[in-house]
Amino acid sequence: MRITDLQYYLALTDNHNFSQVSQQFHVSQPTVSLAIQRLEKEVGAQLAIRSSHHNIVSLTHAGQVFAQHAQAMLEQYNLALTEIGRIDEQSLLLGLPPIIQISYFPEIAGRLSNQALEHLKTVEVGAHKAIQLLQDGKLDASFLGYLDAIDQNDFQVIQFDQRPFEIVVANDHPLANHSTISFRELANQNFILLKGSFIHKQAFEQLAQANHLQPDILFSSSEPYAILNLVSQNRGIGFMVSSKNIQHPNVKFIPLSDPAQPQLKVGFVYRKNPIMTTEQSTIFKEILAAIHTPML
Repeated sequence: MRITDLQYYLALTDNHNFSQVSQQFHVSQPTVSLAIQRLEKEVGAQLAIRSSHHNIVSLTHAGQVFAQHAQAMLEQYNLALTEIGRIDEQSLLLGLPPIIQISYFPEIAGRLSNQALEHLKTVEVGAHKAIQLLQDGKLDASFLGYLDAIDQNDFQVIQFDQRPFEIVVANDHPLANHSTISFRELANQNFILLKGSFIHKQAFEQLAQANHLQPDILFSSSEPYAILNLVSQNRGIGFMVSSKNIQHPNVKFIPLSDPAQPQLKVGFVYRKNPIMTTEQSTIFKEILAAIHTPML
């Protein structure tokens, strides 16, 4: 079975037009047609119904079934090429969200050998992007902050901590005298948040929906300490996970009193049955040992 045949077929399932597929891959229409015929001969079933009207095709039931498996085969082929291309590398590519980089990684890194640190390459990335990079073989493993369970069909997930989210205000803010606060009490506040695909945004939106609020977001940043600095100037209030390593002398963290609230789960994620070089495997085992040791 030819990879190009699968590529042509999957393109055909998207646009249902031989002319568009031939233009996409810069080949003739007969080339695409022969590729589909080869696939039909190999699987022993008709995959596409050809119409004489503008080269339009529709998929048979067998064609729909085969499309799902063809996609998986092509993804595995691309993953194999990525991993083979990295065979000579001695480094381990590790996804590292900013909050985890601040809150957990210094302690984890302190437990690694000098050789492991020397060959460890970190990539700053949010949770959703990290999952995609793991699937594509562009990360070997990743630390993740997440709210909902991660699909473990393809991944091994080791959760090693769980933390609540808190409200952050300046020391001289009117809310600073609260020991706890409900999210509903924050209806008229301006917020300064972590942006993009970071899990904080997802947790914030869950609380807003649960309380039927549309909070005003004044500013978003990917840098936690940029947020704390703005909060300390009373430009708005923050929403951040509780962590002993994220501190600022001029702000106060206030726990939420909401009975049902999201919790940040912290885990180490990697593809099941990873194939690694000897050097990569050594670093990987050191990281596993580090996260299995209780955090201080």
